[in-house]
Amino acid sequence: MAIDFGTAEWSRAVQGEINGSSEYRNAASKWGSGFNGNLLFAFEADRLLPKSLYLLLRLEGGRCSGAEFVAGASHPDAGFTLRAAFTIWREILEGKSLAATAILTGRMRVEGDRIALLKHVGAHRALIHCVASVEARFPGA
Repeated sequence: MAIDFGTAEWSRAVQGEINGSSEYRNAASKWGSGFNGNLLFAFEADRLLPKSLYLLLRLEGGRCSGAEFVAGASHPDAGFTLRAAFTIWREILEGKSLAATAILTGRMRVEGDRIALLKHVGAHRALIHCVASVEARFPGA
């Protein structure tokens, strides 16, 4: 059953998908070891999303200890931010585009240690797959 994107229910479902994924757990077993692995997904307002939303994922060692929407375009607990217009995020979450492609083409901005991100590319691929696995009702659909 589809869950409304941007709700607390959706963020809880994302956390459940991450923690239920052996693919993510294995790929991200070293993510956050010795550095802040928390990720902020910045879904920036555009024609489909009237107000920006920010999802903070607390990630370490292949587990997600929290997933919540937070106020503001940055958060003191975030070690990394992935920032893009909601239209781009929606394409990624619907499987029509890849986050890596969006980053390489400049449609998604990365804030944080890019080297650490590159060293753990499999973890991020698995993470995006988990987030995209949550059946969502998106705004503008």
